[in-house]
Amino acid sequence: MEPVRRPAPLHGELARLLPLLPVLDAVGQTRHVTAAAELLGVPQPTVSRALARAAAVVGVELVRKDGRGIRLTPAAEQLLPAVRTALQEVQHGLDALHERQLQARGVVRLSFQMTFGESAVPVFVSGFRARHPDVRFELVQGSRQHCLDALAEGRVDLSIVSPRPEPTRDIDSATLHVQPVRLAVPAGHRLAERRSVRMAEVAGEPFVALERGFGMRSILDRLGREAGFKPDIAFSGQDSRTLLGLVSAGLGVALVPPSSAGHGAVYGSTRHGSGLGWAELALEDTGAFREIGLVWPRVVGEPPQVRMFREHVLALEAGLLADAFGR
Repeated sequence: MEPVRRPAPLHGELARLLPLLPVLDAVGQTRHVTAAAELLGVPQPTVSRALARAAAVVGVELVRKDGRGIRLTPAAEQLLPAVRTALQEVQHGLDALHERQLQARGVVRLSFQMTFGESAVPVFVSGFRARHPDVRFELVQGSRQHCLDALAEGRVDLSIVSPRPEPTRDIDSATLHVQPVRLAVPAGHRLAERRSVRMAEVAGEPFVALERGFGMRSILDRLGREAGFKPDIAFSGQDSRTLLGLVSAGLGVALVPPSSAGHGAVYGSTRHGSGLGWAELALEDTGAFREIGLVWPRVVGEPPQVRMFREHVLALEAGLLADAFGR
């Protein structure tokens, strides 16, 4: 085992000069004792005495009087670049130390609805870990109710759900994005060529929907109720892609978050001549949107990595959030 190497003691001249380096640098920048004192926030005599001590340490004159001001000697001009380099290196070391101290560590446990797992959650996590690489994430997917239950039971630290629950004594929440919802109809449906419709126009038609406990199901029930009918659920499931497959096969219509191509576009395999596919239509109903929110418990002693991730997500720009959630 190699012996521990102790740092060599500073040379006496260097040890005496180190505290004076900020003064030398300030004088080099300002070329004036009074201006250097103002820059350092110290009295002028303090700068003058420091210059005298520095000259005594190095053994050469560093400044000379020049009228009411001073001028640096050739020796000072030769020394100043090394002084600036030394101060910059120390500052870089301090900056790196502070940055390391500000880096989060530990685990963030996040639950989210399945529709947010494809783009939004990866954007949030990757952006945060670029600055805090030591943080690990435990991710839980499921229905809105499953996510909120996990939060209430302490199995996760944060949840991303829609609709956003109102704050209570036990939880707090914030809106991340308000997203329109659309009506998906089979490619050959009587409304497929329309750009927009009202929910009342599909009253009595079979719906394919997510099971109760999912956010889109609660929005469907609300929009149907506001349009004066109870949706006839012909098929229900837990995966939105499967539901769109059922719509594509002509088995019903569905309420869906927007796809990337925009309303009125036709999706699926119709482009290949199979006849299967669906169109997404804008809904004209006033409440045809979903509010996506971040939810967290009101607790004492919240882990710092959880707080920092929450603050990171809430600070994201509206445009980035809209892109992450698919507009």
